[in-house]
Amino acid sequence: MNNFIQRALTGIVFVAVVVGATMYNQYAFLALLLFISIVGVWEYFRIVTQNQLGKVHYLYIMLSAFIVMIPAIDIRLLVLLPLIFALTAMHVLLTRERTWQNIGNLFIVLFYIPLPLMMFYHSIYGSEALIFNNHQLCCRTQEAIRSSGGFKALNLFILIWSSDTFAYLAGRAFGKRKLFESVSPKKTWEGFIGGAVLTVVFSLVLSHYFDIPVKLNLIIALLTVVFGTLGDLIESMLKRQYGIKDSGNILPGHGGILDRFDALFISLPFTTILYYLDSI
Repeated sequence: MNNFIQRALTGIVFVAVVVGATMYNQYAFLALLLFISIVGVWEYFRIVTQNQLGKVHYLYIMLSAFIVMIPAIDIRLLVLLPLIFALTAMHVLLTRERTWQNIGNLFIVLFYIPLPLMMFYHSIYGSEALIFNNHQLCCRTQEAIRSSGGFKALNLFILIWSSDTFAYLAGRAFGKRKLFESVSPKKTWEGFIGGAVLTVVFSLVLSHYFDIPVKLNLIIALLTVVFGTLGDLIESMLKRQYGIKDSGNILPGHGGILDRFDALFISLPFTTILYYLDSI
């Protein structure tokens, strides 16, 4: 019972913080994404190094924050990423542990966490993502951008949560055929399909209240279910490989940041690109 209360309280605070930061303004939303990126990258390195983080790992934690902030500074800074990869490879070659795995872990974490979050922020606020240009906008325009951007961002969070919840409920009620038993024994095809159907239906409700085109949100919902499930399986595979139950304990009763946002990281490159296309 105590564990249930702990999970419930953590869940309430977690949802309140995510929704509050997302809807308040773009600065709060950016701060939320920075927190997710910094803690998520830290958890990832703790797992793959088995708590043996070195200076380069802390450097990459700071680098992850910089990548998320690129749209808020200048999107043209993305041209520096190839240089970062080259310097990383040189660093690993000059250390004692010259292994492909060391290079791979440093590269992968950037594509896994901060780059999708950077796309998330930029797809929501676009050219208005710059933190120094808001003085050029009138208050009315700022309010319109804040409102529409907040709803678009919240839409993706809610679709992720609903997909996970509906899949769990459908799996409990009808689950028989395992989806990927060697990686996640509790996931079933019935849960996946049931979750997909219910999430797509729920996206119609979100379209109405968030003023998002119905066809756009239907496709986003489908992509969220497919790639969100893939993200969940990938994180389960990572934890199974290293023999751990949770990626961290920052969220009592719920695990770590990777445990809560694994589906979001993998689905974002596919869902945010639809926001980009819709804005053209």
